[in-house]
Amino acid sequence: MTRRVAGALLLALVAGCGEPGPTPIAYGTAECDHCHMTLTDPPFAAELVTVRRKVYVFDDPGCLAAFVAEGTVASAEVHSLWVSDFLDPGPLLPVEQATFLRSDSVRTPMNTHVVALRPGPRADSLRAAWGGALLAWPEVVAQAGRGHGS
Repeated sequence: MTRRVAGALLLALVAGCGEPGPTPIAYGTAECDHCHMTLTDPPFAAELVTVRRKVYVFDDPGCLAAFVAEGTVASAEVHSLWVSDFLDPGPLLPVEQATFLRSDSVRTPMNTHVVALRPGPRADSLRAAWGGALLAWPEVVAQAGRGHGS
């Protein structure tokens, strides 16, 4: 075995030992694990990652919230939850680092009217412009569990 091949194998092994986390989404082909629609809009994307590294993808933060509220994956099996920043869709944010705007002025893929944002002045400005309420993740899940938002 050459050093290059051995190095590549070692790198793959070490990468596989890290913390489970979000994976790139195949927009246009990936299907939402809750509503089964094709993911096409990066500002609304979300993921659930299990402790066994299985990744579930969602086309709307409300779909992720409904999936969590329904207990489709046991809470002990959930490693982390991730959402796209609506105003700056790039690398996904952990839900604990996001705030959620629920506003009837927001059109989302599943019409849940919920978007994820980085907390701060931009989130506050969007709430002021569109109305609605800024929520923490547990509030979004609670609303989804009561039938609101999906």
